Amino acid sequence: MIAIIGASGFIGSSLVEALISQKREPLAIDIVKPKGNHNWLIADIVEPATIERIFFEYSVETVIHLVGLPQIGLCEKDPQFSYLLNTQSVHNTLEAMRKTAVQKVIFASSAAVYGPYDGVVSEEKEPTPNTIYGYHKYVSEELIKAYSTSYGINFTTLRLFNVYGQDPQLGKDVVSIFVRHAKNGEPLVVKGKNKYRDFVHVKDVTKAFIASIPAHANNRIINVGTGVKVTLGELVDIIREVLPRIKVKYEIAADDGKGLVADNELCRSLLNLAPINPHDGIKEHIKRYAT
Repeated sequence: MIAIIGASGFIGSSLVEALISQKREPLAIDIVKPKGNHNWLIADIVEPATIERIFFEYSVETVIHLVGLPQIGLCEKDPQFSYLLNTQSVHNTLEAMRKTAVQKVIFASSAAVYGPYDGVVSEEKEPTPNTIYGYHKYVSEELIKAYSTSYGINFTTLRLFNVYGQDPQLGKDVVSIFVRHAKNGEPLVVKGKNKYRDFVHVKDVTKAFIASIPAHANNRIINVGTGVKVTLGELVDIIREVLPRIKVKYEIAADDGKGLVADNELCRSLLNLAPINPHDGIKEHIKRYAT
């Protein structure tokens, strides 16, 4: 059985739906339960004994770990909470896996582990995180590698770039924030017009997780992005195509003109992923939720 920890969140809810549509009933685990989902367990990741019991009782073979606190600013303000969700939750999961002989974990890491790099980045680059969030994700990656070496646990670590595409009310990403402000008639505050991102649709992220389940992806670290650069100014222009009356406030940013784009060759070849071009995907996303 495939267990998804953090199943009610931005990515988790999409992943649960996709697996159910494929007739692969996942074991969805979270501290809250959405309406209408089957095979769902309420459990707290900070209680290792509970997770251990679930893995044993349901004969879990693969764990998809999605628990985390992806808001960089909030992680800086509350590093202990960041550690609890971004690192301790991973350690608790690994311990439960070790004790119950679960074979594999697929981990949602982040491009934030690369740190202040500017340009196209491959998995070969040595991580140099410069935020609490990035450090905690990197520590979790290293914990997973240690458990793989010492206890034979297989893993696939997916370094996610800027994920968009779910209901904007659930998202903390810049696309969701901009859509919410646009719908409410509030100005879009753009801190660095030429700052750029690699925006990857949640449907593609979901496909990457599912494609990571088989053994051919074992013990690999893989970027999940489109390889396409989109500046925040271009993002505003895409939104304006759908919502022409939006108000925009541009602010100067120290990192204007900088950003990260995924070298996604490994994702394309190993996971057979052909991601949606963000210029098209973001536009369709905004049409769906903002009109």
